[in-house]
Amino acid sequence: MDLPLLSASFLALTLTLYVILDGFDLGVGILLLFQPAKAFRDHMVDSITPTWDGNETWIIMAGVTLLAAFPIAYSILLPAFYLPVILMLLALGFRGVSFEFRVQSKQHRRAWDVAFGVGSLVAALMQGFILGGLMQGVTVQNGHFAGSVLDIFRPLPIISGLTLLIGYAVLGGGWLKLKSNASLQHFASHSLRVSAPAFAVFFGIACIYAVRIQPGIRSQWASHGIALACLVGLFAIAAGTLTALPEKSKPALPFLLGLLLFVVGISGTALIVFPEIVPFSVSLWDAASSSTSQRLVMIGAACVTPVVLAYSAFAYWIFRGKTPENGWEA
Repeated sequence: MDLPLLSASFLALTLTLYVILDGFDLGVGILLLFQPAKAFRDHMVDSITPTWDGNETWIIMAGVTLLAAFPIAYSILLPAFYLPVILMLLALGFRGVSFEFRVQSKQHRRAWDVAFGVGSLVAALMQGFILGGLMQGVTVQNGHFAGSVLDIFRPLPIISGLTLLIGYAVLGGGWLKLKSNASLQHFASHSLRVSAPAFAVFFGIACIYAVRIQPGIRSQWASHGIALACLVGLFAIAAGTLTALPEKSKPALPFLLGLLLFVVGISGTALIVFPEIVPFSVSLWDAASSSTSQRLVMIGAACVTPVVLAYSAFAYWIFRGKTPENGWEA
């Protein structure tokens, strides 16, 4: 049994679940910044209230898995991404504080809505910075990070940050189409018509620039050209369909297409990176911990994952359907 491969697969699963689940509530937070009407902002926040905090469980599980199963990779990646990781965690904490304060503060609710939106925007941007930093490559010498923490402020991480931010807005717009009432549908449709093509364009720019500056990505394109071309085609079809959807389309379709965009993007990224855990520098097996640690990770995953999945499924089932006009407390 290839334990490092199993641990890496679980790590990929947790990151994918985090991106597609927490992505839509980050997207709704970002869209709050563009909604002037108080009643609509309240309705947007109500749509994510039952589930938003539970979605962040997956990123915690990903961090624990990386530390326990691939400690060498952890020791390289954490110093490389100190700044975006710290800013992301602060932004996620700031979101939680502002979410609670907006409920209690009637007079300053707009200010807390802006705070929640800014926290969502910064968290999304920093996650994109980390992704772009991984794709441009981390400087490694003798198993240690040998670059600068300022390497993150280069064109590819910045482009990736903007791409992921816009992508989360796509998921947020799709979620609002699925959950909101008729009065908010026009705003959700308009946000999708703007964000979906923008996401496709920025994603294309990021891919082209990454191929241009990173030899490892060019070699992977040469090795997996057909598979990657198929994924690019599927991404383009989904983005085009999402942009052209009529306003009165089925409520679930925009959200499902948004999820498809992210699944395709994550699949392409995994295809390019594999079998490295630190892209283009350290393989899964070179960074893996002992077999005992790998087994403990798998045992923990087998015990915890079904519980988290069951809880999430139960929460989404209980709060299924359209969000009530006056919130779930009614």
